[in-house]
Amino acid sequence: MKHRFFLLMLTALLLAGCSDGAPLRAVYHWKTTYDPTQYELQWLRDHHVQRLYLRLFDVALYDCPEGAAPIATTRFMQPLPDGMEVVPVVYITNEAMREMSVWAVAERVAERVKRMADCQGFGLTELQVDCDWTQTTKGCYYRFCDALHDILAEDSIRLSSTVRLHQVDSTLAGLSVDSKVLMLYNTGDLRSPQTANSILDYNDVAPYLHRLDAGSIADMGVAWPVFGWGVVFDGEGRFRRLVPSSALDTDSSSHLRVEWGRPDDIRRVQHRLPRRPGGGVTVLYHLDSLNLSKYTYDEIEDFYRR
Repeated sequence: MKHRFFLLMLTALLLAGCSDGAPLRAVYHWKTTYDPTQYELQWLRDHHVQRLYLRLFDVALYDCPEGAAPIATTRFMQPLPDGMEVVPVVYITNEAMREMSVWAVAERVAERVKRMADCQGFGLTELQVDCDWTQTTKGCYYRFCDALHDILAEDSIRLSSTVRLHQVDSTLAGLSVDSKVLMLYNTGDLRSPQTANSILDYNDVAPYLHRLDAGSIADMGVAWPVFGWGVVFDGEGRFRRLVPSSALDTDSSSHLRVEWGRPDDIRRVQHRLPRRPGGGVTVLYHLDSLNLSKYTYDEIEDFYRR
């Protein structure tokens, strides 16, 4: 019995040693209903996913004293997975960021997230906020994060933020968050007929890579696309609509551009990024069997290794 225990301990230590410097494995859940399929639950186990970034609700422009309010709250049809860290995510529209009363909305967001965490029974150690802010709303977003960071710190809760390529600049160090996740998807102009793949194309990312030196990316997680869709244009090249991946086989549009997070593009960008100290966090977007089933086991493992 003692001999068996010694072997188990030795194996655990060797595995831990092999994993030094490997990224923490995470995935986004970005649906308004939490009801994962058996395929999705098994996928989490097969790939040893350690963290679930769980979208809870959006904050949108609203006719109320605060100028913005939560909408599209996620409904929970199943309990959350045991033994997995859960990080709630709140998406804030750019329109709401322009009009909101910053401190009041920050307080409301923090209180609502705490209540939902209590209700769903997961420990709240971190909250992530997501906003495609521009130069005109950058100041508002920074002030919002200042306020939310102070509110959450009273309960020892960390704050993280998503970052898009166009948002990476020298002032990003002044953003009051404990960590960041760089979103390396939706990098091209979806509405342009000249775009090859708006989800991720190396040629769209390449002009930004000089901004991503070892210093700027040191404290960043990185998120990669494992999804697809179709983009429909009319005969004159004007954007008409998006087609979900579930309907691509039945859509008969003659001007349809099919897009995916292609493994070759993901790997090519991954190899151009500086190594992150300690491995950082690698996040895949998102937990959906219709999309995940398009990728092989080895492709997913390859994405998670960097």
